Amino acid sequence: MPEETEEQEQQPAPPSRRGFILNALLIVVLAVVSSAGGGVVSFMLMKRFMPLPATGEVKTEEAKTEDEKGEEIAELLEKSAVLPLEPFVVNLADSDAARYLRIQISLMVDDKSKIKEMTENQALQNKVRDVILQSLTIKTSRDLINEEGKNKLRHEIQEKIAVYFREPKLVDVMFTEFVIQL
Repeated sequence: MPEETEEQEQQPAPPSRRGFILNALLIVVLAVVSSAGGGVVSFMLMKRFMPLPATGEVKTEEAKTEDEKGEEIAELLEKSAVLPLEPFVVNLADSDAARYLRIQISLMVDDKSKIKEMTENQALQNKVRDVILQSLTIKTSRDLINEEGKNKLRHEIQEKIAVYFREPKLVDVMFTEFVIQL
């Protein structure tokens, strides 16, 4: 008989029905709380980083401002004139290899009526070319190879030469050709 008592002692007691229900209930509650918490966090993040308009009016106001901006640009383009400069071919400042840049730049000004004066003003054109050449020759191919570098160069040139434009005002610097020899 001692063998039978040892076997009975080694067998685990069957789980009580009440303990099983409590464990299942605990798991369900944890799952619901976890899901609700995740939903709240997701909602807050989406609300913060992707704000949605509260009403349709906000959306129409945004559309109106985009239309107004488009109209302003259209009016500016009607009044504006473009002064194309002769192409620039410069050696870049790369130290590992000889590389060059061929670039065509056009300058947009805000008054069509002054374009004749600008094209005849050799002093202005030569000073603008000089400033642009100085800006280009210190650049490397790595500086200019991507869109960010081209935009940075565009803004840099515009800032440097805008001081030479009183009437008409310089509106934009446009690259109409951009070739880097690699």
